Amino acid sequence: MPELFGRRWTAEELGERVGRMDQAAGVRPFVFEEGPGRGMRGLDVWTGSGLTFTVLPDRGMDMGDARFAGRALAWQSSTGPVSPERYEPQGLGWLRSFYGGLLTTCGLRHFGAPDQEAGETWGLHGRVSHLSAQDVSVDRGWEGDAYRLRLQGRLVEAEVFKPTLVLERTIETWLGAREVRIADRVTNAGYLASTAMLLYHVNLGWPLLAEGSRFLVSADSVEPRDERAAAGIRQYAEMAAPTPAFEEQVYLINPKADAQGLCCAALVNRDLDGGLAVSLTWPKATMPCLTEWKMMGRGTYVLGIEPCNAPLWPRDRLRREGRCPELGPGESFETSLTIRVHVGTQELAGLEAGIRQGMSRER
Repeated sequence: MPELFGRRWTAEELGERVGRMDQAAGVRPFVFEEGPGRGMRGLDVWTGSGLTFTVLPDRGMDMGDARFAGRALAWQSSTGPVSPERYEPQGLGWLRSFYGGLLTTCGLRHFGAPDQEAGETWGLHGRVSHLSAQDVSVDRGWEGDAYRLRLQGRLVEAEVFKPTLVLERTIETWLGAREVRIADRVTNAGYLASTAMLLYHVNLGWPLLAEGSRFLVSADSVEPRDERAAAGIRQYAEMAAPTPAFEEQVYLINPKADAQGLCCAALVNRDLDGGLAVSLTWPKATMPCLTEWKMMGRGTYVLGIEPCNAPLWPRDRLRREGRCPELGPGESFETSLTIRVHVGTQELAGLEAGIRQGMSRER
């Protein structure tokens, strides 16, 4: 049964108190009317617990604005929402339409820095976050004792003479929930073998992100991507105030899995409203790697927690070391990501204890 306002409710009890369930939890479609996102579809979701978020069907079924009890969880960039038609695939052009938001998906045939292979050129982080979803559907209703909210969409990355990859995404939450679950299935729907790369770019921002906030992860190793990150390795888990002239620091993490095969990482702020945190949980088997993007700049003040199915290496190194994910024709893989909000000292203590048991020695 849903838990709201300190007690559990039956469907009948709630039905007696509301004219329609949208009063408690729901999904509302809309269309952006101005700016660079004009004409783009959106879906606003609220669960009744204080958790609200926006799904963007025309931007890879990704998640934009997200809040808990009115407090922003996700960083938003200065670009604002940008429609997929404005995508610039060359080089770093991806950044001109990188809105941030709670989740930006990277892939499907490439993620990471611009690269090239076999005469093909790849821009930053690939194309999938600029694809418009097909077969978008919204289901809401009682399933047993739970009132479910389920959004689905299908994304196709295709090009004549090139492989065709399909991402089928389900986003699910429910009345009273402080979490959202993303379930993905990636299929090679063509007749050519293809790389099948997937990275969940989760972008957490102020006020959750603040001086004194901590990044927690259970890991076997934490490696700096470059000399700049190496200089800050001792503080990789410590968040600073916005810093003039700060340059991004990126860390490549080998996360540990628990007995159920799940990895967990979180950003914890003990000083905000008695304690607030956001955690990510994902399966090690399908997403074995984690990237931390620590950006403490002014305006660009964000912590990126990024589970992925390959290390953030150049494509030639991935090939050389046998770490490049591939799918043959007709093959597919499934994976998932759960994003949770934790509130109060007791919940934070439980979250921290669970993660700290396997904290990396690199700390």
